[in-house]
Amino acid sequence: MSRPKETRKKVKTSRLAAPLQSNPFALLGELDALKNLAAGPPEEPVADKPSKPGSDPSPPKKKRGRLVLRREKKDRGGKVVVVVSGFAEVPGANAVMIADLARELKGKLGCGGSFDRQEIVLQGDRCAAVSALLEQLGFTVAGVRE
Repeated sequence: MSRPKETRKKVKTSRLAAPLQSNPFALLGELDALKNLAAGPPEEPVADKPSKPGSDPSPPKKKRGRLVLRREKKDRGGKVVVVVSGFAEVPGANAVMIADLARELKGKLGCGGSFDRQEIVLQGDRCAAVSALLEQLGFTVAGVRE
């Protein structure tokens, strides 16, 4: 239930707020525990740094299987789509894994699409981008690449 309009108090927002009466951080400068801290972030050990400046520090992705890309335009009103197939040969592929992969590809590419049990259909002519993303995820890509 709401109150009648006559009893509601209005808050004035046009007036500036009063400045703070005290500095809440003033006492932090007096603490001995904070005076002994190092000035910067901790340094990483030398062994963790890559040996070559151009080398990738992340470990290589595990190969997950081979997928085939193809570009289709037939029966789509002239619109081009990229079809990702070959999930039958991928070990551990099921409908949930294909749905998650389709959702991830659509999110990273910023496009629409759909999937069924054995294929992912992505809207737009983005074969190179789809191929690059699948390779980053550990798949071997065959078929259309450009």
